[in-house]
Amino acid sequence: MFLTVIVYVVASSLARPVVRTFDPSPPRAPLPASDSVVTDTVTVDATAAEVWRFLDLDRRVVLAIPDTAGWDLAFRRHSLITSGGVLDLGAVAYDSVIRAPSGPYTATVAGRDTANAVLQRWYRYRLLTHLLEPNAHVYAIRTREGRYAKLEILSYYCPGPLAGCPTVRYTIPLESP
Repeated sequence: MFLTVIVYVVASSLARPVVRTFDPSPPRAPLPASDSVVTDTVTVDATAAEVWRFLDLDRRVVLAIPDTAGWDLAFRRHSLITSGGVLDLGAVAYDSVIRAPSGPYTATVAGRDTANAVLQRWYRYRLLTHLLEPNAHVYAIRTREGRYAKLEILSYYCPGPLAGCPTVRYTIPLESP
């Protein structure tokens, strides 16, 4: 048994892991909020350990500091917070979510270590590869404007692979609960 474990550990350390990577989304002007359903994929460059990067889901844009009014999600390395609330829908098919559940939506708690309990474990840490892999959960987000979106985290890496570039797919608006 011991020999089997040793062989597994050595073989795992020699295998190159497959990492999904995405280039950071280029800057773009905010788009007007739309009542029609929009699906978008955004990669946020959150590689700076002390700087929050803000995403406005309604206007489909990464906001530049200091103009961060209207943000819905913020990223700092592997930390994610929301300005409204979030609900973990579990490992369900992304396309199966068409209506926002009634809740309860967990808000972000501001403090010394700003965090949102629901989003703290959006990933699985792989000990042998030292990589963060999305847990394949879908989340319902209540935006600052009171609209609802669904969100899936696709990756955490830029090409290289370089850590700190979360890529999210989201659809807004969802039907209200």
